[in-house]
Amino acid sequence: MKKTELTVKALLMLLIAFVFGACDFGGHSGTLHEKYIFDEKYWGEWIRMDTGDTWYFASNYRMVNNYYNTSLDNNMTMERQSQNVIKVTEGTGSNINEYFLYASRIRNSTFEASAVKDDAPKGSLFIRGIDLPKGYKAGINSLKNGVDKQTVEIGDGGKLEAENIIAGDDYKVIIDNYEFTVTPNTDGDNVGTLTLTKGVNIKTSIVPKSSSVDLMRIFSGEIYDLTIKFSNIAEDKPDNISTAMEFKLTLPNGIEITKNTNSNSPSRLTEGDLQSIMPGQTRAVDITVKCGSISEDFEFKEITINTEDFYGKTWKDSVSLKVNKESVTFNIRSNLAINGVVIVPNGKTYHFKTSYKNSGLYSADIKVPKYIKDYLIVFSGASANTEAKYSFAVDKEPASNFNDYGITSLNKYWPNGAEEQAYEINPDQEVMAYLMRNQANFYRVKFSK
Repeated sequence: MKKTELTVKALLMLLIAFVFGACDFGGHSGTLHEKYIFDEKYWGEWIRMDTGDTWYFASNYRMVNNYYNTSLDNNMTMERQSQNVIKVTEGTGSNINEYFLYASRIRNSTFEASAVKDDAPKGSLFIRGIDLPKGYKAGINSLKNGVDKQTVEIGDGGKLEAENIIAGDDYKVIIDNYEFTVTPNTDGDNVGTLTLTKGVNIKTSIVPKSSSVDLMRIFSGEIYDLTIKFSNIAEDKPDNISTAMEFKLTLPNGIEITKNTNSNSPSRLTEGDLQSIMPGQTRAVDITVKCGSISEDFEFKEITINTEDFYGKTWKDSVSLKVNKESVTFNIRSNLAINGVVIVPNGKTYHFKTSYKNSGLYSADIKVPKYIKDYLIVFSGASANTEAKYSFAVDKEPASNFNDYGITSLNKYWPNGAEEQAYEINPDQEVMAYLMRNQANFYRVKFSK
């Protein structure tokens, strides 16, 4: 074989090795480019204002609703205008189209956990959990973005805290070759206890029973249908079946369970039978929770979960709910359908589009937690044919006599086309204005005690 042929084959093999080594073909967990397709300042979930579509950015892909794309279109440019805003421009000349993406869930949250180690002698069925000593390392890896990784140190009492995470995303926590999948539901969430044990291992989590429940909008005095999940995270081996499980819940002050589909007995609303759980499988228990009164703007309520199998092996874990003391409702009215978002501080962004009500009036009402902080409400996404007059107020009906005003008389709050230009208002003020094509109107609502 000629020397040149050997050289070409060698280069080809190196290229193939690089491609397979750089790619993850098991899912959308992140191609390891030296330069990411999307910089980390974009990572997370965003809402496109004019359509309400959800965009998700990772290092090597963009997902619009359920459609994956590994690049931006050639005629599309993005500009990160602020922590909360991306401006997108498509096309050229008279065909140019500009719209905005608003941060929904980005890398600005934290979660906590506790790690314990099984200290029982080999062959013992009973777990004697001891706090993992200070100094151990925990790897925190995003399951949606393979290059979004961090390492944190275990502190006193086995405590660990992950920063710069996206609330609502799944994360793999790796400690001493043990792996756990957790889903922090909100900023500051405690995802419970991570038990380092051989064989059968149970991890619990809590999720909404349906999409009508938002764990970032749980309020005092209200009732919610939730699901507690019991997952056997052990390796798929015959000996790792969790046999005939049973659970018991210990409730904090201010949390009451009014229904438990796993137990029809009124005396067993906080306990139930799980049967056996195969490795890699999950058993779900639906509960109805009533949240009592709280004294702070919000409080995390921790539900302790004790699980035991038929042979006496036990686990202690917990799930937490962020209960908000009060809500506020942004009431929006318009003369045509109009798009907007309410950006909750340290929370989630909620998209709205006014819908036809009656007599030419369109409306939307957005209920969110009340904090003594600044909120942003933004209107944008109008075309030349969908420019609209609009009004909004907090916790009351805004004026809707749009025919009494001409367009040029509704420029009181202009210029407010960027976050740094957001017009500051108090919660008791009403706003009436006009949204022009390719423009955004920002308002900063300042709540105080």
